[in-house]
Amino acid sequence: MSDSGNSNNDGGEDLGILPFDDGSAGRIIRRIWHDGRWYFSVVDVVAVLTDSPNPRNYWNMLKSRLDDEGARETYSKCVQLKMRALDGKMRATDAADAETMLRIVQSVPSPKAEPVKQWLAHEGARRLDEVAAELPENQQRLLLRREMADRNNALADAATSHDILSPRDFGIFQDWGYRGLYAGEAAKDIAARMGLPKGEHILDHMGSTELGANIFRVTQTTDKQRQLRDEGITGKGIANQTHYTVGKEVRTAIERIGGTMPEALPTPAQSIKELERAEQEQAKTRLQPPLFE
Repeated sequence: MSDSGNSNNDGGEDLGILPFDDGSAGRIIRRIWHDGRWYFSVVDVVAVLTDSPNPRNYWNMLKSRLDDEGARETYSKCVQLKMRALDGKMRATDAADAETMLRIVQSVPSPKAEPVKQWLAHEGARRLDEVAAELPENQQRLLLRREMADRNNALADAATSHDILSPRDFGIFQDWGYRGLYAGEAAKDIAARMGLPKGEHILDHMGSTELGANIFRVTQTTDKQRQLRDEGITGKGIANQTHYTVGKEVRTAIERIGGTMPEALPTPAQSIKELERAEQEQAKTRLQPPLFE
């Protein structure tokens, strides 16, 4: 596998994740939350270990060597995920979870191997909410927005078993969830209340608290839809009603603990896309070009 302009991630949304400094001479290791755990950019780790002027070529040679050594399983566990490149574009790159990345590190002769392994083990074990809690609000939003996209993809997969197949079906299905969480408001109502121009996504204009509530709604609905499918209970009506009920339960939980209702939360001054553009400008001054072609 190699970096390209394409990705296996559906949705086509321009979603970013912040680079995370490994403390090694200004190098960075990009990571992204996917499928319930952290995934790290392989070429970034290779760059830190080797100081190679072309870490992507080094990784390609390493894959060939692993294949020759009968260790193909190690790199076959890598997946292609979109991460932000130096030019600001989201590009698909080889990524591995902490366990697989630790095995890759063992295959690279480097005096930096041990500190990198310690860093990977520590960062790989950290939960999403633990990391988000340490970040400033805007960085929390970037992190949670990417997680929301992944969760929506999982929700869409679960909904297909209920004959929710077209974009229109999924839009109606999503609206039922919003109505439960937002006391009757559908997506277009939320957008109008926020004062968004046509084409803007409401999730790009939510703060971290509101995104967190929606992640909980989507996660719980996904699990419930799968449970219903396993019990042989399917259909659009069932799916829509379930999403509404879960959204309403999340709203009730917020009310029970004395939280702020989602529709009463302030709309941030900057959208997610604006934050990403600002991050990209900052990245130009701190990321080393050899990491990104």
